[in-house]
Amino acid sequence: MKKYNLLLPIAGKAQRFLDKGYTMPKPLIMSKDKHIIDWSMDSIDMDECNVIFAVRLEHINNFSIDDILKQKFGEDIKIVVVDRVTDGSVSTCLLAKDLINNDLPLIIYTPDVYFEDQFSPTEIDPNLDGFLLTFKANSPDHSYVELNESGLATRTAEKEVISENAAVGVYYYKTGKMFVDYAEEMIEKNIRTKNEFYICPMYNLLIRDGLKVGISQVKKMHVLGTPPELEFFVDHVTSRFGEKPVAICGDHSGFDMKTLAKKVLDRNGIPYIDFGTYIKKDCDYNEYVIAAVDSIRNKTCDFGMGFCRTGQGINILANHLDGIRSALVMDKYTAEYALRHNCVNFFSIPEKYVSEDTLDNMVKIWKETTFDGGRHMTRMKHIM
Repeated sequence: MKKYNLLLPIAGKAQRFLDKGYTMPKPLIMSKDKHIIDWSMDSIDMDECNVIFAVRLEHINNFSIDDILKQKFGEDIKIVVVDRVTDGSVSTCLLAKDLINNDLPLIIYTPDVYFEDQFSPTEIDPNLDGFLLTFKANSPDHSYVELNESGLATRTAEKEVISENAAVGVYYYKTGKMFVDYAEEMIEKNIRTKNEFYICPMYNLLIRDGLKVGISQVKKMHVLGTPPELEFFVDHVTSRFGEKPVAICGDHSGFDMKTLAKKVLDRNGIPYIDFGTYIKKDCDYNEYVIAAVDSIRNKTCDFGMGFCRTGQGINILANHLDGIRSALVMDKYTAEYALRHNCVNFFSIPEKYVSEDTLDNMVKIWKETTFDGGRHMTRMKHIM
């Protein structure tokens, strides 16, 4: 017998995707080599869960989404048909009342996110009555949880920054019956945010009654909820340094370091394309950087490396070219956090300050490092 009920409401209209010309239901939109729902389900351990999907009737009729979900996740999953527009995620979840109104713990997961470290329901403290998986953020686009000194929730809010603990979209209730009772109270008392019944503010009712609500945080989380977020994820987050050839370039003052970089890349098994300069003669780096950047734009390469005396000039130029996020790197720390926090795709490297050993260490870091996502995605929306 399974230990949890896992309810996934995927009955939204996804209007922003429709406006961008997408025709498939959001869960079935391809993201690199997977559907969005595959990325999201890879994020959570379902072994001990009875899996329940709430899906739109029109998606069943027009796309056979129910059959596709059963092919992906097993014939024993349950499908709740949503035949109307509801007034929020709480109302949608209540359509599964017959399946969840019991003493099994309930996990509600809104699956348009991906986190690299898979989450297991067994990680939740069984002494808690409620639980939210969170990430660090400061944007009013999210739901938030305020904590006391003991780490228990004192308040939750929707689309209001009351702490740095933003909800990922994984919500736990000690029993499904508890969720149903509080959800029905929320609707009876008409507790809405922007005219909808959201899940996160419902925890205020548990807190009011003295129940214990806790959190834990994910480290690397990526939102796939809008077309720009999905496209950024596909084009940048899923790329790994060295999977495609690295574009390298530089001027005469970076020529020796570029030559050294070829040795380092060869030693690490990373292919590259040299866009010049090809001789150590006074020159400007503009044409070589632009050629390297063009190879990133046309997806021949995912990453670039530029070399000059201080790295500053190439860094300035690269950051003025569309589609490029360049960082000046000269040690392991700047190399790591350029990727982790800024998702750069171009590294500007000063010949004057970087040794062969340092460059080798930086390359090894880039091979193993990915973008953290989460709160750092907020700045990407301004950089892109």
